[in-house]
Amino acid sequence: MAIQSRHHIYADSPLPLYRLDVGTYSRLVDAGALEGVEVELLDGLLINKWPHRDDCIHRLDVGTFGRMVASGALEGRPIELLEGLLVEVSPHGPEHAAVIERLTTYLAPAQGHVSVQLPIETQWGSLPEPDLLLTEDRRSRKRHPRTALLAVEVAVTSHDTDRGSKASMYASAPVPVYWLVDVPAKTVEVRTEPGPGGYARCEIYGIATKVPSPAEGVADLDVAALFA
Repeated sequence: MAIQSRHHIYADSPLPLYRLDVGTYSRLVDAGALEGVEVELLDGLLINKWPHRDDCIHRLDVGTFGRMVASGALEGRPIELLEGLLVEVSPHGPEHAAVIERLTTYLAPAQGHVSVQLPIETQWGSLPEPDLLLTEDRRSRKRHPRTALLAVEVAVTSHDTDRGSKASMYASAPVPVYWLVDVPAKTVEVRTEPGPGGYARCEIYGIATKVPSPAEGVADLDVAALFA
């Protein structure tokens, strides 16, 4: 009961925690993905068997999460690893998908390599999957990129996470330019000057403006055209 009561401390987590079902947890255990990890499943969350103070939810490292993914038990699950926690990814509505498609076309001529919803290893226990990522080099077959030229998140309902945890992660990488495309507001928030405390500068571009080019090879972004 002590563990379970401590677990309720995390009920108001700012991150939308993903809850595993018993079948998925069993497949992870059988595959050896959680070998050496002293946890049990309570209310869909991985709980430390021997918690200290308030650390009852187990924080996964990137290696353990990689084994979980490789096991196939998480196939098709809308999950990201943020701050060591399994976090639920928002589903794609038509507005969200249309903006990603337009931005992919826009960034295609950039000097670099564009990936869509693929991971970047930003810090211990964090493997976010930005909607778009522009990297200088092609992806390695051995590890995920650890920095990028540009990260883009398209927000319809995920504003709190994108402005909070994800902004801190991209700044720590450091990713020099981070765009948050706010679909309901029809604006693009451009964060620059990353540092240990996050991005020092944020400029907001509205419907009648153009966002300065984020990389060589692409023009300034017409915000009105993006949301047309």
